[in-house]
Amino acid sequence: MRRTALLVCLLSVLVVRASAQQVTLEELPDKLMGDYIGTFKPAAGEEQKAVVYVVPDGKERYRVVFQTDIPGHKGKISRLLLRGMLKDGVIKIDDSGAGVKWTGTVGNGKAAAESEKGDKYAAEYTIRKSPTLGAKPPEGAIVLLKYPCENPPLDEWINKNWKPMPDGSVEVFKGDNKTVRSFGDMKLHLEFRCCYDPISLGQGRSNSGVYLQDRYEVQVLDSYGLRSADNDCGGIYKIAKPRVNACCPPLSWQTYDMTFRAARFDAAGKVVKPVTVTVEHNGEVIHDNLVVPGPTGGAAGADAVPTAPLRLQDHGNPVRYRNIWVVELKDQ
Repeated sequence: MRRTALLVCLLSVLVVRASAQQVTLEELPDKLMGDYIGTFKPAAGEEQKAVVYVVPDGKERYRVVFQTDIPGHKGKISRLLLRGMLKDGVIKIDDSGAGVKWTGTVGNGKAAAESEKGDKYAAEYTIRKSPTLGAKPPEGAIVLLKYPCENPPLDEWINKNWKPMPDGSVEVFKGDNKTVRSFGDMKLHLEFRCCYDPISLGQGRSNSGVYLQDRYEVQVLDSYGLRSADNDCGGIYKIAKPRVNACCPPLSWQTYDMTFRAARFDAAGKVVKPVTVTVEHNGEVIHDNLVVPGPTGGAAGADAVPTAPLRLQDHGNPVRYRNIWVVELKDQ
């Protein structure tokens, strides 16, 4: 009996460890979607690093974003959006961008385009992975969603309807979810996965959100390949857009690492120092010690508070979460 139990345990660990990896090209429902890394060679000038984002945009339609420089780099980012159609398993690009005619293809792990002026992009498919993916909670951390753990328990959460999944995550279901505990100053690590929905657009594309203190939302959304706005993934609605779009493609596991400082009050209970938050999305700093002057839309209240629960939003899309832990900050 002991050998059998040990074997079952080992197999379970192997399954969960395998799920910690990003999905491979073979596992994707759309084998053209995703990141392609390579170069841009202008007709006259020096070759530059480039990234290409291939984004499903309806049935057999795609947005193909060619961008010089890698997200988060301090150099100037130049962005070219072209549209293509699927034909015989390959995306055919025949479009104009910035007043110039471009042709190109995406297929067989490669993306390429050339302008009528002789400018050229050439890139190869790659799987991007957050440097903090699967990060282990440090000593003293409060583990809100254990990982790796097959069918993780929801002991730290109020809504027990959310679906524990065999891959070690939980899926949004039947309402928002709040932590049993309340938090003030903290460091938060959280991993999420947006669903694959090539038809929906904007706020209908894998919508959820992380509400710090049940009041201050950092958006969760499939905003892959977009110019970021304050209502896109990583945005703080009507307050700040991300510095850079650090989104991975849908079905990829992504990370938020946040440092949150609650409001400070005087003896009469008046706010003397507002909330601040630093957010890293997939390892990129998208908000740096940002002042949040007040609660965002959908907040539990209009007032600032010393402590309150963490809330994850149900917006009707099957978003998944895993590996959530908090380190409470005691320093002032």
